[in-house]
Amino acid sequence: MNEQELIDLGFSRVDILDSESQNGYDYYFYIKEYCDGLSLHSIDSTDVKDDVWPLSSHEIPAIKIVEKIHFEQFIEILDNIICE
Repeated sequence: MNEQELIDLGFSRVDILDSESQNGYDYYFYIKEYCDGLSLHSIDSTDVKDDVWPLSSHEIPAIKIVEKIHFEQFIEILDNIICE
């Protein structure tokens, strides 16, 4: 997915300043929470190549979503099995 798709899908941008991370640079990522305790987040802006922002989840580490259609399918599954 690209950055505009994340924005259009309601992901929130989280800015991390160097003063907070003390890693020598500012960066940002996107996050969206689904259900209680389940969220998807993008990679950091410094790792983006060709405007591709893969999504993953801390709660389910094996998940990696790159295409918008796969995101939509994943959310449909969530809505049907756990996000009632």
